[in-house]
Amino acid sequence: MFEEVKSAIDQENYDEAKDILTQLLAQGKNDLWIRYYQTLILEKQGNLTESEASYRQIVKDSIYPDAQLLKLIRDGIERIVTINREKQQIQQQIQLKKLQEFQNIENSEDLAVLVLKPVNLEQKKVLAPKFAQVMNLDNYTATLQIPTRSLRLYKTGNFGTLNYYQTELSQAEIPCFCQRIKNINQMTVYQVEYIISDDGEVNILCKNDQEKEIIITFQWTEINHKIHALIPIFEETLHIDAKGKPQKKKSTLDYSKFYDLHLVSQNLILRFSDQFYKFDRAAPFHDRGLEISKQGKTVQEKWEYLTNFLNEKIPDKPLWSDFTLFAEGAIQFPEMLKQITPHINLFRREETLWDETFQLYSGLIFFLINPS
Repeated sequence: MFEEVKSAIDQENYDEAKDILTQLLAQGKNDLWIRYYQTLILEKQGNLTESEASYRQIVKDSIYPDAQLLKLIRDGIERIVTINREKQQIQQQIQLKKLQEFQNIENSEDLAVLVLKPVNLEQKKVLAPKFAQVMNLDNYTATLQIPTRSLRLYKTGNFGTLNYYQTELSQAEIPCFCQRIKNINQMTVYQVEYIISDDGEVNILCKNDQEKEIIITFQWTEINHKIHALIPIFEETLHIDAKGKPQKKKSTLDYSKFYDLHLVSQNLILRFSDQFYKFDRAAPFHDRGLEISKQGKTVQEKWEYLTNFLNEKIPDKPLWSDFTLFAEGAIQFPEMLKQITPHINLFRREETLWDETFQLYSGLIFFLINPS
């Protein structure tokens, strides 16, 4: 009856072939041959991944190998491998053509970053195979790359190439975006000295990169994002190793606290810092304002009061506080980070790129609303 099964498959009468196989299975016929023909049907119907796995499993289950059966299975696996190779070559040719087209877009040679947005665990399972196909990865590696907790800097390179990947990933419903470093560097960032008044409209005294004082006026409702972050301050310390020998080691001495407000309407980031905010100079706001100088004895207490005040004034706008998670990945791209102007002037005994990483993080979030 296996000849009848083969004949039905050759004539593409797959339902008839399945019926015969069901009868053979009920009669207790050779299970491996039945499984082979079931797998052959899968292959003929285009289920290549499933059929290849099934072919390989039959070989593993063949305790007493049938030479004829093994040859047919190897032929099947070879057919599938050849088809997949041809498909991959065609796909690569299509991708190469598209990639070349993206190299002709405006600013295609500019340095840029490709960033993945976080998804939940269920989405990750669905998106991983799609991500693997676009980026030519295996499923396991693709699964590791898709973030679930914070933005992830995935690639750096020229804008044309990364814009191509962004387009392909977006079409596969994988949330991501691409941004040029030039845009990050062209942003205006002012260091906040202190809040002058908060009576109807907000007036804040700031300094620009040239240390010039500037007063910025706005409404709290104009703020688009709030960014809260801890930036480490490193110091080289001396330690004694297991053999009793002195050894120099970079350690985290402290953290500087930063709080950015994004004012997209003015293309501006207002940067608060516990290192630079003039707590002692901030005057009371008439009879109801922010008199920080009397709110606690330590800078930490005053900083906590200030950030609570800002959160209360802007309760309905997103607060981004996952900088450390983002930075742990982004810090692995030092050559790109060296091209960023950080707008942070912390005194450091040890050089680091964490300042540039924070500017990148804050800037990327800024452009989530204003993607130009």
